[in-house]
Amino acid sequence: MLESLFMRSRKGQAAIEYLMNYAWAIALIIIVGVAIFGLNIGGIRNSLTAQSSQISQAGEQISVIGYKCDSNGNVTVSIQNNGAGLAKSIAVGVVPNSSTGYGLGEPAGVVSSNGTLACASTSLFPAQTTTCITGGPIKQICASKVGQTYTLMVNLSYIDDTTGITFKPVRNFTGILQSA
Repeated sequence: MLESLFMRSRKGQAAIEYLMNYAWAIALIIIVGVAIFGLNIGGIRNSLTAQSSQISQAGEQISVIGYKCDSNGNVTVSIQNNGAGLAKSIAVGVVPNSSTGYGLGEPAGVVSSNGTLACASTSLFPAQTTTCITGGPIKQICASKVGQTYTLMVNLSYIDDTTGITFKPVRNFTGILQSA
């Protein structure tokens, strides 16, 4: 009886020694990971949020899968049809978020004053993607210096061909200004 009690305490001691040897390593890895994310080393925070496909809400057929604002003021937005049917009459517009302090300003080139983007395709079949770009720079729509943070409001409009319903979702996106 005494011998089995002694064996249990050895197993317990071995388990505690194992935890003491490796728990500090696990804790160190967690602390380093939090520090990297908190300091945004390597842009990890933006890669997890800015270009994420979870930008669209559940039930929406069209989602923004990528976007970019460059130092010349050009805006590029990539969209994808995640639905089961055709999405038609697709229109994409961008408006700067007023909280960033960057206003739409006077557009240059062929861009209309409402920030409408020209899409390569205005109809998308399921799983198809298209890219929408400004026809020229829109002054002050992006941050003024490379590396600065900007926030854009993207307005989508499309018709679900199956139901005939027009959807007009609006999303805010935050990113870091890239060089042209």
